[in-house]
Amino acid sequence: MNDFNFFDAYTGVKKDFKKEYFYAVIVSASLVLLIIFTYAFNYFNISKLNSEITNIQQNLNSKENIAKLNEIKNEEKKLAIMNKYYGVVSNISEGINNKDFVGSKVMDKINSCVPEGVTFKVMTLDANGVQIQAEAKDRETIAVFERTLRNLDFVKDIHIDIINSSLTGNKKFTFSVKCNLKDVDNYEGN
Repeated sequence: MNDFNFFDAYTGVKKDFKKEYFYAVIVSASLVLLIIFTYAFNYFNISKLNSEITNIQQNLNSKENIAKLNEIKNEEKKLAIMNKYYGVVSNISEGINNKDFVGSKVMDKINSCVPEGVTFKVMTLDANGVQIQAEAKDRETIAVFERTLRNLDFVKDIHIDIINSSLTGNKKFTFSVKCNLKDVDNYEGN
């Protein structure tokens, strides 16, 4: 049983604080100070970041940057259009390169078939085929030329219209050849 001393208040003896209460007060005060310092630190950081955001927005909304942004958008539109056209043109270019058509390759192959003694006067290339007017030294040379033309892989049909001998002293034969070509696309533009 505990003794109660009712006269302690009058004797002037102070009672000691308990150590547990003292530690609790120190820990509580430390936590309160930590919370206050954390709040103050975050408040100043947030205000600093907000001021940076307003500076950046003012910089972005300046007339110079808006003009540059509009210029960049225009350039991007032009680039998109150019890329679109490049795709179309590259498809057309591939189609032309992969397709056998009347062009320089055909002319080179026809020229490689010309025997010695044959000279061209006129050579016409169109969608229907090739028409050649030429001179030859004899009929045998004309026959050799016709045979080599038939051996070309792109020639469908060959027809020699006329063979005339010249009345002059050089004894040359003039002739006209019409060649129809295989796989000629008459609708290339569509």
